Amino acid sequence: MSSPDPTVATVPVSAPVPAAAPVFAPGQKLVFIGDSITDCGRRGEVHAPYGNGYVHLARAFLVARYPELGLEILNWGISGNTVRDLAARWEQDVVAEQPDWLSIKIGINDVWRLLANRLDQHVPLDEYATTLRSLLDRTKEATSARLILVEPYVIAPPVTGEAALVTGLALADVQRLYPKLREQGVNSGAEFEACLAHFREVMDRYRAVVRQLAAQYAAVLVQTQDAFDVALRGQPPAFWAADRVHPAAPGHAVIARAWLRATGYGDA
Repeated sequence: MSSPDPTVATVPVSAPVPAAAPVFAPGQKLVFIGDSITDCGRRGEVHAPYGNGYVHLARAFLVARYPELGLEILNWGISGNTVRDLAARWEQDVVAEQPDWLSIKIGINDVWRLLANRLDQHVPLDEYATTLRSLLDRTKEATSARLILVEPYVIAPPVTGEAALVTGLALADVQRLYPKLREQGVNSGAEFEACLAHFREVMDRYRAVVRQLAAQYAAVLVQTQDAFDVALRGQPPAFWAADRVHPAAPGHAVIARAWLRATGYGDA
């Protein structure tokens, strides 16, 4: 057996999170809310009402494992949503539903619109944190729901050092380049990967907010980014999602497994 090549850099990744004890009780209502990754076609005729993504997979395994619980599961994901959009529909889609459990996954659109130079729709980090905190406070005030916070993610390796120094591109360069690459359908190459490095650097700040809030509100934390970092040991980013955001079926399975492990299902 040959020795490892000392010239090849390795990216440290977190170990898989051990499964917790099951958290759901008989007859409980579970609401998922978020953006397109949660929505995943749930409003269309073909994939209604759960979509064909991680919510669909998580529900299927929960029902198969615990059919006796009779869980009521609702998917209120809407494609394109930011935390601002969640705030606008919180009373109807969360408070009025009075869930026993609320799973929130939000932040991808808040970040990528910065890189896509759609600054009027970008949600700055401080606003993201303040708004998400206010939604959690409102949930605690108006419902008895337990919270599940799902990290936002981008399927790209961690960045060692500042992205601008690593890639040679400033954020302003990315804001000019990334929209053109998306318009042209380019999902590979050095320029695209440089944009993704910036994406990951910014996203790590947003998911740090989610982790902090999960600790402060005693929420179940689903470490989605860590799960994808582990998955990247076996297959490159494009295998899981061509655009590094909207997963193919195996990518949704990565999210569903992380969600199920965090909520006590075990290994799906």
